[in-house]
Amino acid sequence: MCILIGISLLFAQHKKNEEPKTQVLPLPPELPMALAADTGTLDFHISPLLKTGGLSAQIHRSLYDLIRDTRGETIIKLRAFVAGAGDARRVEAIVADIFTERKLPLPVLSIIQVGALGEEAAQIVIEAVVSTHRNVNPSGLAFLSGQTGANFSEAMQKLKASAAAASVSPSRILTCTCFTSRIDNYDSMHQAIRAEFPNTEINVVQALRDPATDSSMCEAVGQLSQAPAQGPVVLLKNARATLVDSRQLIFTGLQLSFGSYLDDAHEAFARLQRAASAVEAIEVPVEVNAFSLDAYAGSALRKTTSVPQSTFTVQTVEGLPAVDASAGIEAVLAANVRSPVMLQY
Repeated sequence: MCILIGISLLFAQHKKNEEPKTQVLPLPPELPMALAADTGTLDFHISPLLKTGGLSAQIHRSLYDLIRDTRGETIIKLRAFVAGAGDARRVEAIVADIFTERKLPLPVLSIIQVGALGEEAAQIVIEAVVSTHRNVNPSGLAFLSGQTGANFSEAMQKLKASAAAASVSPSRILTCTCFTSRIDNYDSMHQAIRAEFPNTEINVVQALRDPATDSSMCEAVGQLSQAPAQGPVVLLKNARATLVDSRQLIFTGLQLSFGSYLDDAHEAFARLQRAASAVEAIEVPVEVNAFSLDAYAGSALRKTTSVPQSTFTVQTVEGLPAVDASAGIEAVLAANVRSPVMLQY
């Protein structure tokens, strides 16, 4: 009997000393690389700049604000600009968690690190492309590719001229993003954009912490008041504008390039094409944005791509969501369109 009691005590002591089993947490769901949306339903939102909290807290708050403001409509694409020393890779995990928790469709995502935002304490601003329940763009959209100027004012004047060439009235510019060399006075920049485009969503970011020049680049999306007569996709070469009245558009997330050689750039474009063609048959690029860490990676992307140069913009930025990435590309493409019409103006 004593022997049995001793064995029982030893067994109990052994169980007490055992380490608890490690809990294996499920990996967050993987975000899609491309999604389709009806052109007529698209709307655009930008999260407000925040003045308190660390990066994770600001990511949560920005996403909650966007979900609240879109009132249950489907968010197709998020583009997050992260400033400061925080790990930008957190954005993807938090997006996946929040959208899954709320049983919302997962969006595609681009993450870009920049030098600064318009508020010193702000660490993130997020742009959202939203598919609404309404036909808000009955005549289609105009995508105004990046207009680069020697300074912010020149870039804005070029963007204004591009909108005029595309026959988009200033009041119909829906969203405008500017990459500046420095944000010396965010309020005055914001007011300058608002003066030109009174109804637009506005995002101004400083592309690099320590820029070498004063150049700036601005891009925008506007509503067409009349569908283009020449076809569903019309490229205005000199104005760097694309007029779109195709039924659907494909939005991709950021595809990274790991290296500054032509083969590296080619592989990134190939992955982008595979992701988009898995959603719909793709023929026509509407807008292609490349973000590079240096001139070499940007040049490789420019030399590799066969997309019309009027749709292609390269912007140097502070960082990307992978330590060994040299560049990244995202795109908007028109689904099931045979070919665009190219006009010189």
